[in-house]
Amino acid sequence: MSTLSAIKQPIQDSYLLFQSTYDEMLSSVNPTLGLMMEHIKQTKGKQMRPLLVLLSAGICGGITQTTINAAVALELLHSASLVHDDVVDDSDERRGMLSAKAKFNNKIAILGGDYILSTALIEAANTDNIAVIKTLSALGKQLSEGEFFQMENTQGRLFDENAYFNVIKNKTAALFAACAKIGAISSNNIDIEKELKMASLGEIIGLCFQIKDDIFDYTPSSETGKPSGKDLLEGKITLPLIYVYNNADTATKSAILSALDEFDVGFLQTIAKEKGGIEYANGRLHHLQKRALEMIDAFSNTPYTRALKEYVNYVADRSR
Repeated sequence: MSTLSAIKQPIQDSYLLFQSTYDEMLSSVNPTLGLMMEHIKQTKGKQMRPLLVLLSAGICGGITQTTINAAVALELLHSASLVHDDVVDDSDERRGMLSAKAKFNNKIAILGGDYILSTALIEAANTDNIAVIKTLSALGKQLSEGEFFQMENTQGRLFDENAYFNVIKNKTAALFAACAKIGAISSNNIDIEKELKMASLGEIIGLCFQIKDDIFDYTPSSETGKPSGKDLLEGKITLPLIYVYNNADTATKSAILSALDEFDVGFLQTIAKEKGGIEYANGRLHHLQKRALEMIDAFSNTPYTRALKEYVNYVADRSR
């Protein structure tokens, strides 16, 4: 099993510099806003996205100050999107703690999210790199579109695998792709071919990440440390259930629709397991994992590439 310590090993000093810069940027002299920023720091998670920025830069030529600033900007943008997502989804929990909107209120959460987003733009400008700024700006737009795609899929009860992948490509995968691409842009050796390869690799890693998270929604919280059935309660139809529904008889399809209407999460989780939905999602996940590892093999064998392989395996094989 890959570990975070193995992933961080070749980028440890750069990661610590990222962390101190991120904490510095995520602050405010305003008392209320300052309290919210401290709360966000406590719910920051594993910070997989800035790790990908640093590793990508290392593979493509070397980590620079631009890399650090870009990693901070991307993580701030991600943090802002999570704050806003919790308001949109009416979610009271974030990474095992109260969400910002639950700890404070919707108004403070929205304004605080806007503040973090503005701070991300300032940090992007600090890179003095127009390619980084353009990539990050385009990402913000794409993430918003992804949210609309997901909302429409949920409202329309779409059991469509292509529609599902369209959503996660425009949300999670887009963010990971931007991290890998910006890492390449920020390196000492700018190479358009490497930039495109890293963006493609980042997208595949992002797909792996989201499929794994969606599988967790069908798994008891005691096993994953994540809320179980949260997406199902919100009516989000993800890959395990899409597979089962599209391969079910008429009676089973009717039972699934009724369970969604009645928020019967237990039934939906059980049928996804018993009818092969989890197995199918895991199969798609591990196919993508293999593709990502093969893409990394095309680069020189260095501590960065070895750490990135650990990263891919961690994303795909994690239990929490």
